[in-house]
Amino acid sequence: MAHLPTPVLDYLNHLTAEYREPAFLLVNHHGNLIGWGGPVDTYGITDLRAGEPAGELISFLEGLFPLESKRIALPVIQTGDGRPAELHLFPAAEGDYAILLDARTQERQQRLMQQKGNELNLSYQRLIKEIQKKEILLHSIVHDLGGQLTGIKGGFELLANEEISAQGREFLEIGLRQVKKQEELIGEILRAFAAEVESLELFSVDLDKAPNLLLAAHAVSEALSPAFALNEVKLLIETSPHPTADWKVVGEQSRLERVISNLMENALRYAPAHTTVSFGCRDEGDKILATIDDQGPGIPPELVDSLFQKIVQGKKGRGRIGLGLYFCRMTIENWGGEIGHLPLERGGTRFWFRLPRPKAE
Repeated sequence: MAHLPTPVLDYLNHLTAEYREPAFLLVNHHGNLIGWGGPVDTYGITDLRAGEPAGELISFLEGLFPLESKRIALPVIQTGDGRPAELHLFPAAEGDYAILLDARTQERQQRLMQQKGNELNLSYQRLIKEIQKKEILLHSIVHDLGGQLTGIKGGFELLANEEISAQGREFLEIGLRQVKKQEELIGEILRAFAAEVESLELFSVDLDKAPNLLLAAHAVSEALSPAFALNEVKLLIETSPHPTADWKVVGEQSRLERVISNLMENALRYAPAHTTVSFGCRDEGDKILATIDDQGPGIPPELVDSLFQKIVQGKKGRGRIGLGLYFCRMTIENWGGEIGHLPLERGGTRFWFRLPRPKAE
């Protein structure tokens, strides 16, 4: 600092002495305290005794001496009962010095920065959650459109095997072309409007308004029957031993059907011809368990741990596994339920979800 003018040096010295309240400790090369000065008590340092180890007298200096020709600067430390300090350590001919400077301003700035960081992190988490909700809804809408289209396409393809007039076949080809255009349109919607969809959070926990799980399964079964028939896979709804039991669950009717549809479509996608996909309900007291069993090849080991993530598909890239199952997990968990899968002893896979029963008001 020799190049600085004397008035500047004087001002800096005055600024340090007036506002930073410097204090010092001097330690010999064996680590014993040999001198001190300035308002050391301001920093909570009392009962100093020359000749004793500095680290035993002052806890925050433990292990720092001797310095071995090193300089150390710590911006903000807590000095016990005293005020926060900026600590500078440096060696000299007479021993090692520890300089303490008032760091209350730095500490306040540090706390403000930390608080601001926490607030930004909370805002970020809220934003991520909102984006995630919108993504779920968007993918659910698009997946719903795709599911309905699968049924329509299956019906057309079954109709193509029937004996129909030339004009009827012409109309059929028009329908199939429109189906293809609709598939392309769904892809465009997914790409173009992903950022601007409002989330749907409403669902019913009231007994009178809650959806019926079994009725939802029958509705989905009817909509998917052409696709199952086309693939020569049987779809079975198992209700015994209590076909007339109360199967109402917490949730919302259309989204419950969407969950069931996603699971049934997924089972169909991997079910070999001439096998059966079965849906079942089981009363568990305050909860109801739904199961969808298939006789397919089972879940590849590489997918087991990530099957309900946003985008997951096997090595062969068959199907849209992650899109539907991710929606199922987010929906079921949002309703207070749980979802999973397990291998069946006879072969194939069981997907299951469990939802609480609604309460009467």
